[in-house]
Amino acid sequence: MIAALQQSLEWVHHHPHWALLLLFVAALLDSIFIIGAFVPAGVALFAAGALVALGSMELWQAVLTAALGAVFGDGFSFWLGRRYGDRLFSGRLLRRYPELIANGHRFFDRYGGFSVALARFLGPMRAIVPALAGAARMRIAAFITADISSALAWAFAFVLPGVAFGASLGLAAEVAGRLALLLLALMAALALTIWLTAGIGRAAQRHAETWIGGLLDWSRRHRRLRTFGAALADPTQPETPVLALLAALLLLVSGLWLWLWAGAALHSYPTAIDAAVFQSMRDLHTPWGMALALRLLQIGHWTVYAPVALVTFVCLAGLRKPRAAAHWVAAVGFGGLLSAGLYAVPTLPPPYRFFGTALPPAHDAHDLVLATVIYAFVPALLASGRSPPVRRLLYGGSVAVLTLVVLARLYVGVQWYSVALLSVVVGVLWAGLLGLGYRRHRPERLPARKVLAPAVAAFLVAVILVWSAPPPMPDAPADSAHVVTALDWQNDAWRQLARGRIDIAGRTKQPMSLQWAGELPVISAHLEAVGWAAPPPLTLSSALRWLTRNTPVAELPILPQVHAGLHPALNLRRVRDAGSGELIRFWPSGLRLADGRPVWLASLTRVEARSLYRLLRYPVGDPTPLPPETLLADVSGLQALQHGEVWLLSLAATDDTAPPPVVD
Repeated sequence: MIAALQQSLEWVHHHPHWALLLLFVAALLDSIFIIGAFVPAGVALFAAGALVALGSMELWQAVLTAALGAVFGDGFSFWLGRRYGDRLFSGRLLRRYPELIANGHRFFDRYGGFSVALARFLGPMRAIVPALAGAARMRIAAFITADISSALAWAFAFVLPGVAFGASLGLAAEVAGRLALLLLALMAALALTIWLTAGIGRAAQRHAETWIGGLLDWSRRHRRLRTFGAALADPTQPETPVLALLAALLLLVSGLWLWLWAGAALHSYPTAIDAAVFQSMRDLHTPWGMALALRLLQIGHWTVYAPVALVTFVCLAGLRKPRAAAHWVAAVGFGGLLSAGLYAVPTLPPPYRFFGTALPPAHDAHDLVLATVIYAFVPALLASGRSPPVRRLLYGGSVAVLTLVVLARLYVGVQWYSVALLSVVVGVLWAGLLGLGYRRHRPERLPARKVLAPAVAAFLVAVILVWSAPPPMPDAPADSAHVVTALDWQNDAWRQLARGRIDIAGRTKQPMSLQWAGELPVISAHLEAVGWAAPPPLTLSSALRWLTRNTPVAELPILPQVHAGLHPALNLRRVRDAGSGELIRFWPSGLRLADGRPVWLASLTRVEARSLYRLLRYPVGDPTPLPPETLLADVSGLQALQHGEVWLLSLAATDDTAPPPVVD
């Protein structure tokens, strides 16, 4: 997946004309009558902006192409309206969406000619107002003027955020391709999940009564199920007994499925999809990404969702809403039983234990089911009696929180993908059954300000308190360094070490031509004695120097690159002039000599200050390696052995505590 995404970006970079064509088609379809309501062109414009910042296309090309597609689509819709008039809005397909047509008529009647420009920024209205303008015989000149100006403004407004994101993506790519793709994947996952949830919600709203009626009819035709359907969907029947039975049935079915799919007695290795998801997440590991994931992991911990559950119950009880409070108790109580029962099933050890990676803090796997129930049932209670936009907002917020929690758990290796998916499905099903029973049995319209506001406040306070502590870090695994003698390292072991910085999916990003045996403080002292110095650390205040145009490279903090998921253990820079210098970075190799000295992998590159759209000035390393014999010649006691492009370095015994390797 990671390699495919990288190849896609490379393809776009080498074929910008095809990218522009796709952008034109997306903007065109987004503006065509009715079709545009189902085409999210904003995503295409945002992506085009990111490509602009990454240098794959020009800003004016992206804006003009998107605006041109929008004008052509609007023009076609306008022609349809003038050609067919009101008959265009009485077709069989449009009869299914009377509310959309009625809203479009009201909007056009209220704003007249200005509606063409305003609708360009209002989602579904964009796909219907040009046709209404044509049917109303709006003057062609007035329509074209309003449409072209609004299309240009719309294209620029949607492309510009992508440019800003692409600029940050470019900086992140200098830090690590993993981090860049992690940010991109996170945004894509959030957008896709919220979009799918909104679509499912709209479909459920349109067909709810039909489905409920079908459920009742189906249950009546089956004597053993007659009580279940009626009790859950019939407002005149009590739902508590059937909900308890459904909870038990849900636990039984999900527990059996979990045992068959991931039971330790049946499987000695995870399924292909679980292993693939875990490996893909490991490909995206960076120290910063891990720190972010560990923070997001805490949102799904009991220290956050328990205060939300308690405050919500207190609010419902204080408002004297006994039915809502009783359903909330059932949600939390049975949710806890579902969680305990589900995780009592013996399954394969979690990924971090199965593959021997670092142990994540706050790694209690019992939290996900109950967290899902709580975060999903809050909007289920409050959505009763609300307008569709409010319901979508409530459910969208819940989906966003749960998506972040699940992605964090997969990223740090707390759970297998299939187990996490099952946990969320069980939690959502239980919340949905309770929500259905609540809405079908004399639901109480709850004041959002008095329930949602305290619940959100409890959530934010809990998150702030949890995040106020020092950032949690995984427990380091035991030292697994491979021990060899100095002679073995010189003769053969050096071949087993990485020759380049490994970033995306094992791809080599830049050569690492140095292997240096010694303790880092000793190495650093010898290099500093001949002019090397540690660059300013990357902090918020030091990063502000990137906003100046003439800051010397010696004062610019460097971007910490990543090798095999780790930042460098040591960075040193030697400045040549105001705009360039040399940079050496050290990473652990996993190799240790028998005398105790660790072996470090090092890259020696040229660094220069680069400007980005005259807005940023930051140092960038040239991936071409520099010859160490000239740059390190002044280091006292340095001994070197060359194997092709790889140099083995160590310090003399008088400067380092162990004897050096044999050298030529």
